[in-house]
Amino acid sequence: MTTEHAGGSCLITAGVVFDVKRFATGDGPGIRTLVFLKGCPLHCEWCANPESHRSDPEIMYHRSLCVGCGRCVDVCPTGAIRPDDEWGLVTDTNRCSVCGQCANACYYGARELVGRTVSVGELLRVIRRDRRHYDNSGGGVTLGGGEPLSQCGFTRDLLRACKADGIHTVVETCGFASWNCLSSILPSVDLLFYDLKHIDPDRHRELTGQSNEQILSNLTEAAYALQRGRIIVRIPYVPGRTDDPRSLREILKQVRSLPRILWVEVLPYHRLGTSKYAGLGRSYSLAGLAPVQKRELEHLPELGEALGVEVRIDAT
Repeated sequence: MTTEHAGGSCLITAGVVFDVKRFATGDGPGIRTLVFLKGCPLHCEWCANPESHRSDPEIMYHRSLCVGCGRCVDVCPTGAIRPDDEWGLVTDTNRCSVCGQCANACYYGARELVGRTVSVGELLRVIRRDRRHYDNSGGGVTLGGGEPLSQCGFTRDLLRACKADGIHTVVETCGFASWNCLSSILPSVDLLFYDLKHIDPDRHRELTGQSNEQILSNLTEAAYALQRGRIIVRIPYVPGRTDDPRSLREILKQVRSLPRILWVEVLPYHRLGTSKYAGLGRSYSLAGLAPVQKRELEHLPELGEALGVEVRIDAT
């Protein structure tokens, strides 16, 4: 990638980002800018951001915004868009070249090009716009996705640039990456949200497509390697998938022996983002699963207390 110089620093590499949300709360302390990176090595059925799975840009169709004018059909150079009585103006992903012409032609925002390449310098300029809000609220920047470690060089350089600016940094990760990659970002991380899907390696592979051996090893290494940063371990609570009592107990037992852990946060299953699957031409395998209510998890903080671990239930 082209090297960029700004203020005497060398801001190298570029990455693929699918969204940037300013003035966000809930993904770290204070007011934050959330940067969502494309690409993830895990394939969790319950993922609320399916547009993050693949590393390349994609076309997202928002049927609720579509008026059926057909402009996208007219401008598509490959003839990939066709009317469908049930799903609206559907895209044949095998024919789509992801040129973005349909998104540009849509007056109503029904088609969106998800994913664009940005340089560290370009993204840093966006992040800096809200510096005053970070300072006043104790906020900063949060990198999520997708999986930030799947674009390791870009994530490392962006975090370094933010820390050079004195901006608080948070990284949300599933931990599936080489230790060399993870260790390279740790000096620039103030808070690490670390997801553990399941403690059993075989069950973890069934649920995500990957073993958890590297994930568990990286968590232990990170807990001892961090000098000033802290870790919040997060557990998704998905009925029939990750709610196994034995697995939850074993996760808490493993976490309690580690330094630098603030607490364990349980994330109740929700259905936000399920419409995105249809918009990407994919099926959602958990369509019949009801969301989990916070009151159903009131026993988990008590379990944590009994095992010597603080457990919190995410309320967002």
